[in-house]
Amino acid sequence: MKIKLIFTSSITAVLLASTAYGVTPTPKVSPKPTSTSKPVASNSATASPKSSSTTKPSKKPSKKPTKKKIKKTATPIPSPPPEWPPVGFTTNKGIYAKIPSSKELLGLISAKAGLAELVKNCELNACGAVIVAADYTCKWWEIKSTVYGNDPTDQSKKIVLGKLRTTSKELAPKAYANIILASSEPLFNPAVVDPNTGETIPGVQRPGISVGGISATCHKSGSVESTTTNTYTPVK
Repeated sequence: MKIKLIFTSSITAVLLASTAYGVTPTPKVSPKPTSTSKPVASNSATASPKSSSTTKPSKKPSKKPTKKKIKKTATPIPSPPPEWPPVGFTTNKGIYAKIPSSKELLGLISAKAGLAELVKNCELNACGAVIVAADYTCKWWEIKSTVYGNDPTDQSKKIVLGKLRTTSKELAPKAYANIILASSEPLFNPAVVDPNTGETIPGVQRPGISVGGISATCHKSGSVESTTTNTYTPVK
């Protein structure tokens, strides 16, 4: 069984972001207790005669200072649970997905050290990103997307440069996965050698490269991949 979400917007970001949604309840302030009892007046009708005894009053026993018990280990305060259902996500029958913002993209790279190789790839090649989650366990995720570029004959139009298929591993219920959609479509033209000087000139950036047409599918049974994979098929 599988459930699919489809996105029509495109993305040119090359980083991925971490999303941790949570709510922290504001603690309620308890009102201070107020006393309702009235003060009782002291009885001053009869004064007792003063004692002529010279006996010195006995000393009150001194209280020994009590030592405060200090816990060896402090109990950690649990983090609030992530907000559920997710806000700002496209949803369909219990699965959720969205294209991350630039701020979210930058946040993930600082939280996920394992993304370094993918990010390196995305400095030179077209990449996209998607955040997914579900109410139930997804045995594996399948993300399909399209890489677009400007039409060489008309820069105001887009053409399809290739198709990208990305798979991701099992995801527990109400957990988030940040998936980079990494293609091998170059963002720059090939470097050229100056015939006069022999110097290598870096290639010029290709305009209008983007990743869009993203569809996210949650597979509730079976597993084809243990890690995230990207398979890019350029249009010939």
